[in-house]
Amino acid sequence: MTNIQNSLALAFLPGYLFSSQYEKQQKQTTGDTLPPVTTNPKANSDQKLIRRYLESLQLESYDYIKEFIHPDFKCINTNTDSIRDCMQELAHWKAQHEKLSHLSFSDPVLKSIRVNRGILKGDWTLVWTTFSALDGLTLKSVKYEYHMAVKTENDSIVEIQTWHQEDPSESELH
Repeated sequence: MTNIQNSLALAFLPGYLFSSQYEKQQKQTTGDTLPPVTTNPKANSDQKLIRRYLESLQLESYDYIKEFIHPDFKCINTNTDSIRDCMQELAHWKAQHEKLSHLSFSDPVLKSIRVNRGILKGDWTLVWTTFSALDGLTLKSVKYEYHMAVKTENDSIVEIQTWHQEDPSESELH
């Protein structure tokens, strides 16, 4: 499957998770067959990991971030269809810190799940937050909704898929 198809699958995942079908699936486990999506048994530790990641981005603690990024890490920005490895992702955020000041993420809303089969198999945490900063050149405030689906494995971040509200006047910031 292509990355675009993966992105589309994740884009539709949040709605699926909060539908009544998801709640029914969790209650209807029979035999050895698991439903497609269940509760992530490592939700607390995964959510702490994601909070550390967001806090570290705000503080420009890139060396610290490298400690909990998986060697095969990739970040897929669904707004731009770009795919970045760990070093490219950290370079992206360093560039953001050069253009913007006071980067912050609001207290995120987190929902952790386990996908039991298919191309998205693994532990995922869906993240809803608001990104805000001050543009260093124009001194205008930048603020938009920011969503992530973060795949974790063995206390490390394996993949991040992001999508966010896009303001055409600020598209170069993404």
